[in-house]
Amino acid sequence: MAARLPYLERDQVPAEIQTLYDTVQKAAGRVLNIFKLMAHHAKSLPAFLQWYPALRDGPLDIKLRQLAYVMASRANRCNY
Repeated sequence: MAARLPYLERDQVPAEIQTLYDTVQKAAGRVLNIFKLMAHHAKSLPAFLQWYPALRDGPLDIKLRQLAYVMASRANRCNY
């Protein structure tokens, strides 16, 4: 399923978001599409990137965390 909004590339976002793109690119080797979508609402991306490591590195076992992702996607009728 295609995204309803276009993925914003680095040259399409404000300078402060470009800096975040650079940080994510350096850390992960690429900018995930979810971040390119979140860039449409520039205020949400910095907050999400501050919060996400707590979710990613939290106390849940990786298998349980992945199960939560899949079940939340299923509950919202999203393909995962």
